[in-house]
Amino acid sequence: EFTEFRKERGNMLLSRKNQLLLEFSFWNEPVPRDGPNIYELRSYQLRPGTMIEWGNYWARAIRFRQDSNEAVGGFFSQIGQLYMVHHLW
Repeated sequence: EFTEFRKERGNMLLSRKNQLLLEFSFWNEPVPRDGPNIYELRSYQLRPGTMIEWGNYWARAIRFRQDSNEAVGGFFSQIGQLYMVHHLW
């Protein structure tokens, strides 16, 4: 059953990439939320050397998103494509 699933999934994919992500220290750990929800994943490719600056800006801005319970998680790549950040809203 699993091999059949993988075969069908492979027919739908154009490409696939794997990353090992760590969450930003200023962001709370993602927790399950009640009710039906719609999530948005945003990914950004940063210039080398700007990760700390990016994190500092988002640490200040995230407070506004957390007040209205919009923010879910923020992650950066540890293994895989470097200088990538992902935000889940």
